[in-house]
Amino acid sequence: MAHQPDDVRDVVLIGAGGSGKTTLAEALLFKTKTITRRGSVAEHNTVTDWDDEEKERQHSFLASAVHMPWKDHRINLIDTPGALDFLGEAICGMAACETAFLCVNAHDGVGVAARRQFRAARDQGLAVVVVITRADTDNVDGEGLHLAIQTTLGERAVPLNLPDKFGTGISAVHDVFSDDLPEHLHDLAESYRQQAIDRVVECDDELLERYFATGKVSKEELAEAFPRALRQGNIVPILHVAVDHDVGLQKLLDFLVADCPSPHLRRGTVLRKAEKGGEIVEVPMDGPFSAQVWKLHVDPHIGKVAHLRVWTGRLPSKSHFVVARTGATERIGDLQEVQGKDMKPIASAGPGDLVAVPKVDDIRVGDTVHDGHADWQFVPIPTPYPKVTLAVVPKNRNDEARLGPELAKLADADPTFIAEREKGTGEMVVRGLSPLHLDVVLRRLARKKVEALTHAPRIPYLETVTTRGEAMFRHKKQSGGRGQFAEVHLRVSPKTRGEGFEFVDEVVGGSIPRQFIPAVEKGIVEQCEKGVLAGYPFVDVAATVHFGKFHDVDSDEFSFKLASRQAFRLAVRNARPALLEPILKVDIEVPARFLGDISGDLNSRRGRIMTMNQEGDLAHIEAQVPLSEMTQYSTELRSITAGEGDYSFVFDHYDVVPPHLAEAIMASAQKDAEED
Repeated sequence: MAHQPDDVRDVVLIGAGGSGKTTLAEALLFKTKTITRRGSVAEHNTVTDWDDEEKERQHSFLASAVHMPWKDHRINLIDTPGALDFLGEAICGMAACETAFLCVNAHDGVGVAARRQFRAARDQGLAVVVVITRADTDNVDGEGLHLAIQTTLGERAVPLNLPDKFGTGISAVHDVFSDDLPEHLHDLAESYRQQAIDRVVECDDELLERYFATGKVSKEELAEAFPRALRQGNIVPILHVAVDHDVGLQKLLDFLVADCPSPHLRRGTVLRKAEKGGEIVEVPMDGPFSAQVWKLHVDPHIGKVAHLRVWTGRLPSKSHFVVARTGATERIGDLQEVQGKDMKPIASAGPGDLVAVPKVDDIRVGDTVHDGHADWQFVPIPTPYPKVTLAVVPKNRNDEARLGPELAKLADADPTFIAEREKGTGEMVVRGLSPLHLDVVLRRLARKKVEALTHAPRIPYLETVTTRGEAMFRHKKQSGGRGQFAEVHLRVSPKTRGEGFEFVDEVVGGSIPRQFIPAVEKGIVEQCEKGVLAGYPFVDVAATVHFGKFHDVDSDEFSFKLASRQAFRLAVRNARPALLEPILKVDIEVPARFLGDISGDLNSRRGRIMTMNQEGDLAHIEAQVPLSEMTQYSTELRSITAGEGDYSFVFDHYDVVPPHLAEAIMASAQKDAEED
């Protein structure tokens, strides 16, 4: 890769599904003469949608990197999925770039998915450019579209060029600062020109003072300040393209190489945030080699392939690097230059380069790799936590041994997919961002000849007591030889939520010999693990043993363990036992017109609305909702909001299940136990 970092531009295409990202990527590859024929999503022959699942469904599911030349610059471009089902892929792509092109379909405008991705790009410090695609769509109100974008993304979103007209008659786009504008665009361009000047001068205090004093700023001063204003987020330019008419593509490429930040200029001199000893530090631009893994995929022929974004220094082919997380030194073969699914060996990689390294096994998305001299680690990529959970079991015995390892490989490649054993229920579960996300991942599993069946997971309820209770149990057994005997008296009482289990020994006078006390505790602990009401772990309880009886010959540890288990069960029954259910803190974002529908739906789910506010045409709701009521929420929210809603959640606390629901849960558990 014979180029300098200042001549590199890394850009990620983001935006809602159907906003034209893949089509734009294909058009830019064709415009730069990187490819000789422009493919299409419908014909399944685009460079960036190369996965079989993407071709079949005509939607992007994976982030895919390509590169192209333009005016002595190298452009590295990452095309990402638009659906929030695959938001993790988009966020990982953002982590490898300085600039995000937020694609907005001229007909559709800015929806929830685009807003969510815009916020993610800004949170990661990227310069953001809005690219209005399909400007050749008829019946588009251009001014209304621009106003809607400004209302949604903020007043810093300003059009910098305008089409001569929206619709099939489009023939050119014109810069708002041009001296040669069509007459019908003069007034509109003047308004946007003034808005742009106001945004740009804010990035420089001296320039701002002169502007306030004189009311003027030269084109040269604006041109010098503009890239800094873009990096700092003072301005979010709006540009227009019409791919099928080859309108706006050249201006978009010119803008990218002229004004968008190079690898050395991500928010000034600060590169991607890194940690050293727990403190955030600035990565030195002239430091030793360091890179971050932004993507993994498993090739059926060569195994795991790690995609790196190089931030500092150079990495030669056929060398080695250190994985900071493990401290292990990994020898590497040829570095690979990536073009969609195709890879080509290269001699080395430097700052800004996106390269692939095959056959590195112990590596994960977000890992920092370096040459052994860098003393920092890049912060983890902030991918969203999975929302949907399914329990999985192997379809047959042949799949049993391979299911766990293959799920682990898929989880390594996708940080928003988790496969783990649920502690509270013992089930193997998979977690993803949506049913579609899990369906796509499990299809990849099936292509590896591993079949799994899925079902709704058990809710990880807990059991506890709500008042004090007392009981005793005598275990006595005679079978002709040495018998078994133990008697245990104990009390149970509730503890504060989250305090767990406490064992208290108040036995005096040797009614239970000291050597048997550990067996008493062990029996109670084992019963807590198995549960009393419905087979769920027992928590937040103090068990106090205060009396007992023993036999000189027949008493042993086993007898006291059995007696303590039964005494605990009986004491719990006398202490108003209760089931506890996990409560989630849910943050929902929907168009304001759906606010009433969402509020009513949350109430039907036993949800407790904590806050509710509206910003423009977008509503935010924060609520506490039982996990058991949220298992299908991804699908149902999409149905209520016609696909425009989004949500996230975190575990908040455990609370008591209402008695009528608890009875049904316990009855179901008893039935399952009888069937087993």
